[in-house]
Amino acid sequence: MPEGYGALWYLCILGFFKEFRPSESFLTQYLVGSWKKLTQEEVNQEIYPIGTYSTLVLLIVVFLITDVVCYKPIIIVHSLAGVACYCLITFGTSKDFVQAAEVFYGLFLASEVAYSTYMYASCEKDLYQKVTSYTRIALQTGRLVSGSVAQFLISCNVLDLHELNYLSLTGLGIAALFGCMLPSTSKSLYFHRIGSEKVDSAVETPSNSNYSAPPNASATEDILLSTEYLEAVRYNPKKEDYVISNTDNEDYEQLSGFQKIWSDFLHAYSNMYIVKWSIWWALTNCGYLQVTAYIQNLWQDTVELTKEPLYNGAASATYTILSIVASWTVGQLQFDFDGKKSQWLLSICASLSGGLLLLLALSKYLHFQYIAYGIFKIFYQVSMIFANSEVAKSLTRDSHGLVFGFNTFIALILQSLLTVTVAGKGGFQLSTRLQFLVYGGYYIAIGCGFGLIAIANSIQGCHQTIRNVPTGE
Repeated sequence: MPEGYGALWYLCILGFFKEFRPSESFLTQYLVGSWKKLTQEEVNQEIYPIGTYSTLVLLIVVFLITDVVCYKPIIIVHSLAGVACYCLITFGTSKDFVQAAEVFYGLFLASEVAYSTYMYASCEKDLYQKVTSYTRIALQTGRLVSGSVAQFLISCNVLDLHELNYLSLTGLGIAALFGCMLPSTSKSLYFHRIGSEKVDSAVETPSNSNYSAPPNASATEDILLSTEYLEAVRYNPKKEDYVISNTDNEDYEQLSGFQKIWSDFLHAYSNMYIVKWSIWWALTNCGYLQVTAYIQNLWQDTVELTKEPLYNGAASATYTILSIVASWTVGQLQFDFDGKKSQWLLSICASLSGGLLLLLALSKYLHFQYIAYGIFKIFYQVSMIFANSEVAKSLTRDSHGLVFGFNTFIALILQSLLTVTVAGKGGFQLSTRLQFLVYGGYYIAIGCGFGLIAIANSIQGCHQTIRNVPTGE
């Protein structure tokens, strides 16, 4: 890495503080409380949808320029967008300020991609695993400390919800400072390739059988989790997958940056196995992002009925621990999917997730909702580990960031359509509980779709087997 390991430590500190946002665990309660005096309907229909739409639009811009400017400027913008968001939330005096804050939050989420890509552009391939490990620990620790501190301070009446915003602002300000201190990198994947770097960083077939490809560069906190899932999974690439002629390499290097992007895009999505897993990836991420965006609304709806205290901070900290355990556990497993197994897995995970969301929508017990949501997150994490690793194993070019970035873009398009339909102005504007019934049905529909594909393939396989059985004389 540039300047030795200094950049890695700056990146880890930045990662910790950008995830240290204690007030985020109680954002809905803050907005509908005495500080902002918004209604649940306003938060549901006029505030949160803006964040979704902004992320979609700004992701396109960020995706196009991140590689061109070599990451660091976007990392700084990422933290500054968070600062602007919380300044507007904290000091704003009307709904318009909160809506403007959601635009900056969309920029904050969209620019997350630069953090993931910088750390791989600024180190050698043999350091990927170490860099991944350290930065992942920093991110998860930031989330864990954030949730724990928020719950402790609220439960002990040390700070109120408004005062928690100052802690979030402090964390994001420190993150911006360390973003400025990051060493610049002069290389990137498409527009600033250096020396002998070729189209396929895996052309030099690793001698280590435990080689791990670099993870995807995804946007948003929850999409960033997908980045981490891929990091936990090792696989053994086949040597023949990486044989690319010198002529092909030379032709590729003559292309412009945008031509290289288009070439890698066509190369990746001409593989139907990648397309299948990418469809699953986009559909599942769409639903997951929508659920996580509105889960606080559901909890708030429940406590208004039961008058229980919220434990969102404790829940957030617990989910972080579960995320670490689930990622590590599945990362230790050896698995080899064929088409039929993967389709059944996708069907079962989606159907169970849909069932949990239906229970969430119907339940009026806060603690049960916390538990059900935690199980839902585990299902998501496990299925995404498999999806990310299967896609990565099938890529024969170093285009992980491109593929997962495009899949993220499709997921955000679907999420925006879902938001317009069920929550936003101009749609059905459903109540929070009805929304979660829709999300449960959405996941069950995904499960049924992949289940039907699995059944059709099984029937086709049986017919093929029967035809291949030799008949007696």
